[in-house]
Amino acid sequence: MEPQRKLRLLSKLAKFECEKEPDLEGCIYKASTPMGKKPILKTMLSTYCDKNCDYCVFRRDRDNTPRLFINPEDMAKGFMELYRKGRVRGLFLSSGIFIHPEVTMEKLIDTASILRKRYGYKGYIHLKLMPGVSLQTLEEAVKLADRISMNIEAPNEDRLKRIAKGKSLRNEIIPKIAQVSRLLENYESKSHITQVMVGVSGETDEELLRSSEYLYRKLRLNRVYYSAFFPVKDTPLENRPPESKRREHRLYQADFLIRDYGFSWKELPFENGKLPEDRDPKEAWAERNIHLFPVELNRADYELLIKVPGIGIETAREIIRRRLKGALKTPEDLKGIRNLKKILNYVTLMGRYYGDILVYKV
Repeated sequence: MEPQRKLRLLSKLAKFECEKEPDLEGCIYKASTPMGKKPILKTMLSTYCDKNCDYCVFRRDRDNTPRLFINPEDMAKGFMELYRKGRVRGLFLSSGIFIHPEVTMEKLIDTASILRKRYGYKGYIHLKLMPGVSLQTLEEAVKLADRISMNIEAPNEDRLKRIAKGKSLRNEIIPKIAQVSRLLENYESKSHITQVMVGVSGETDEELLRSSEYLYRKLRLNRVYYSAFFPVKDTPLENRPPESKRREHRLYQADFLIRDYGFSWKELPFENGKLPEDRDPKEAWAERNIHLFPVELNRADYELLIKVPGIGIETAREIIRRRLKGALKTPEDLKGIRNLKKILNYVTLMGRYYGDILVYKV
């Protein structure tokens, strides 16, 4: 098979679709990177995999998955052709695990090395790490890539064992993530992320967000991504219904509260381990902590301001800047502030309430 045809098919498979071969344009997507939004080619070095995860299109026992391998030389060449045409600005390279994780990872590193050293490519590379590789191999990957990721897939060991019996968070994945975090202390511009499946192992939102807080606080990850489960034909979970995208969205909102707003997972408004899907988790938290509201905008410190529904990091800073110039007396003094109508439901200005939530009109 021609290298370009392989590249097209591998890129397609990297998006978990296996039925038809697409145009190459369909394999490029706008990705958020440390350098902003960029058109990224998301592809795989191989669809061969020794693992047998219940949910995965590349699982070892799935006969309908085309098994292909493209060598590092051809992968690097194919990417550079797209790059020189201006079609892509970065590469996200992953692979199924074949022969041994170390062998697989060496091939990924070889691809990145060819791009950097032979072609002089200085742009964005995201490498997916294989669990079970050596520290030396991790060091090489970190040196070459702008972003590193190793998926945890589930929030704890018990949940992972239900869907991926050949993997271990405790013995395999978490120790490697910790090693990468230590290596990244020497680099300011590189980032470290992971992904977790939602709705595949019976996990609760509470378990997911407790795990995410640990990854942020203890292992210093930059980002946790949540992926709502959808069934893949000819896998053990093909008859399980897809997970709600709304649940995925609420997890992201709650994740931001932990990562950027100083919340702990213990503070979040869980109901039997789940976030309410019918409202924003910050609003649900405010409803449970009604004794903290309304907040006086002229006195609240930054840490309290960012906990007010509707107030984000930039809005909190803007409110502080404005009140340094003079007291905030009426909504007119907040003209231009985003989400002002929502914010007014939770605050006072010089002791006066301008919102619509009747419980505060006492």
